[in-house]
Amino acid sequence: MNKESLILELEKLHLDTSKVDLLEEHMKATLKANESFNLTAIKDEAKFRELMILDSAYPLKYFDFENKKIIDIGTGAGYPGLVMAALSKGEFTLLDSTNKKVEFLRNFASKTGFFNVNFVCERAENFARKHREEYDFAVARAVAELPVLIELILPMLKVGGYFIALKGSKGQDELKASNKMLDKLGGELYQIDEYELPESREKRVNIIIKKIKETPKKYPREYSKIIK
Repeated sequence: MNKESLILELEKLHLDTSKVDLLEEHMKATLKANESFNLTAIKDEAKFRELMILDSAYPLKYFDFENKKIIDIGTGAGYPGLVMAALSKGEFTLLDSTNKKVEFLRNFASKTGFFNVNFVCERAENFARKHREEYDFAVARAVAELPVLIELILPMLKVGGYFIALKGSKGQDELKASNKMLDKLGGELYQIDEYELPESREKRVNIIIKKIKETPKKYPREYSKIIK
């Protein structure tokens, strides 16, 4: 996918494309930093635009994020959170447990003038205990399986908030394994969106969960217990 095709696809989502150059700059910075430490397995710019940038923009088609607080769990190099921040007017927190990744994002933001992003280096379960029911939306992409994510994320959401899980073709299977945790943690399935990326034809499943009641205080547990 070239830059012009990316812009056309973003316009189909009714998104403001005025910061595509900034996203291109971030892509190049990510690929350059990837030579020193692992940020992404995708090293080709054409694939990067579709599989990283465009795919990260899809959550913006579901809701209006203006003046809302959004957290991206396990952001890595900034996907999807930095893309969403560039294309919307929400207040974003990008969380990752790896300091090198967070410092990379901070340095990029300071050089380019990103103003609506907060970068945090901390484990998600620890962060969740200190920021209960603080966020309107949460997103996660390529971090962990859905049952694990539900326990990490739902405690951070306000009642009435939404968690958007960006998943691949196995997303439906992960959802089936999540029913018990959804009920325990105060969530319910809101929407499933299945689609194909336009050039690679890779299948994607975005699963949207709504928080309908408070999460019991005992969650999230220690990560070792969650993954069991």
